[in-house]
Amino acid sequence: MVALPSAARFAFVKRSIAAYMDQTYDRRELLIVLDQGPKEAKAAICDHVATLRRDDIRIIETAGVPTLGALRNFSRAHAQGELHCQWDDDDLHHPERVERQLEELTRTGAQAVCLQEVMQFFTTTGELYWTNWRATEATVMPATLLCQATVAARYPETGPTSRLGEDTEICTELLRQGQLHAMPDAPHLFVYVNHGANTWGDDFHRMLADRLGLSQGLLKRREARIKEFFKVFDFGAGVIEVRGPNGLAFTVTAASPGAP
Repeated sequence: MVALPSAARFAFVKRSIAAYMDQTYDRRELLIVLDQGPKEAKAAICDHVATLRRDDIRIIETAGVPTLGALRNFSRAHAQGELHCQWDDDDLHHPERVERQLEELTRTGAQAVCLQEVMQFFTTTGELYWTNWRATEATVMPATLLCQATVAARYPETGPTSRLGEDTEICTELLRQGQLHAMPDAPHLFVYVNHGANTWGDDFHRMLADRLGLSQGLLKRREARIKEFFKVFDFGAGVIEVRGPNGLAFTVTAASPGAP
């Protein structure tokens, strides 16, 4: 997990760490690479991890001002496992994400696996979309990559895509090598969160929802299944609009999981 230390993103980082701790797959570690940021924000992350008293969560830093791609490669170089899983610091991860993706990797014999469908949530408006990435260049949602540690593909460290789109580049390379498997019909394992301070801007997130979102009609037919997501993920209290590019499908009055 590459974490961007800032006061505004601290709650997201804690949430992603908690999602890691909730994973049903036991043999794991979380390696947190701190990006550039205020010393106070870095200290807050370090202090929080220290309070957890977990020997499976490590924090490392690198010198200079590396690109996001370089930070991801740095994390892979220091990871101890036979498998590497990209774990973004501001998205929602289902407790079974690692276990289910690993099962798919083993079943297919592939070197890498990504989810082809994910949910997309806009926190400021309370809109939830179901997106299918099959028609994109990588054919998958790149931020969901789980791969063998031995794959030769690397994140780009220089050029424009080393700062934005670095995960798309590595997935596209794995696809060219015939090593990437797209895992379909498991959108509940990952929620791509737009919170207004993402690496990609709002216009990009809106474009994805418009181009990749399932239609209003399909969402209505899957209403019962989608409502099951609200038992796992904390979308915040209030009315959540489940939408397609062509309009509102239905609404859900959400509360934090486990709330009365």
